[in-house]
Amino acid sequence: MLSPRWSHRPLSGEGASKHGGRYNAPGIPTLYMSEAFETAVAEYEQELGIRPGTLCAYDVEAERVLDLTDATSRRLAAVEPSELSCPWKQIVLVQKKRPPTWELARRLTAQGIVGVRVPSVRVRRGVNLVLWRWNDAEPGSPRVTALDPLGDLPLDQRSWRPT
Repeated sequence: MLSPRWSHRPLSGEGASKHGGRYNAPGIPTLYMSEAFETAVAEYEQELGIRPGTLCAYDVEAERVLDLTDATSRRLAAVEPSELSCPWKQIVLVQKKRPPTWELARRLTAQGIVGVRVPSVRVRRGVNLVLWRWNDAEPGSPRVTALDPLGDLPLDQRSWRPT
């Protein structure tokens, strides 16, 4: 799901960069995608409830993505399930600390991992794909395409200005 404000740039990662997210500190562009519609909506709404959003499908070709839905992969990467479901907003906003998921992202990117496949904290059995790098010139960089066969996504933010 894309915020209307960012729907003209579905590959930018700027929305996540602006405020940060579960797996990225502010200032780090990150793409958050879900494997199912229901998960995408629930992750987008979070605790805010219903709000405007644009559903966008993506085609992703990626290597060097760590599957943290898999217990063996988590164990090999020394990741506890509780780290993935930590109350990251409370840690950042109330405790004024960096959540373990930000440290996890820092550690994994330093090892050449470009993203993670993670369990949703909003939808039981839901799965998200989080990418920290995509569409760059680096060999092995994930290729991500926003699927918009009819050209329905806006070209710029003027589409969303109040009239």
